[in-house]
Amino acid sequence: MLLETFNKLFEYKSEQGDQWRIPKVEYGAMRGDCEDYSLGVIYYVLAEESLFKFWELLATRAKIHYVDNNGGHAVLQFDGKYIDNWTQEWVTKEHMESLGHKFHKRDYMFYQVALKMLNTKIRGIF
Repeated sequence: MLLETFNKLFEYKSEQGDQWRIPKVEYGAMRGDCEDYSLGVIYYVLAEESLFKFWELLATRAKIHYVDNNGGHAVLQFDGKYIDNWTQEWVTKEHMESLGHKFHKRDYMFYQVALKMLNTKIRGIF
């Protein structure tokens, strides 16, 4: 899926609690928050809807950063470029920082993302 197509389908929806999931197309749209946007870009755009490739990219080349911007926020990094539901395009880290995003020294590690997604699945939050 092209990034432009993904962006047309994605609708931001604030969630309560720590929920991490790949958004699904329902009623012609995908709904989710910043973490879901990052996971959706990896799955639909970069991995071309392959779960194997999704996990491979997340383990090797894609990083989800925790940033502070008057609250927690997730930003995806891939091959030196950054994207989130605010920009909806690949930009530099400096551009992200110009939006007020303060990057923490630690990213979400592969296993942390997997555990967060598993926790969401177990709790039955779709």
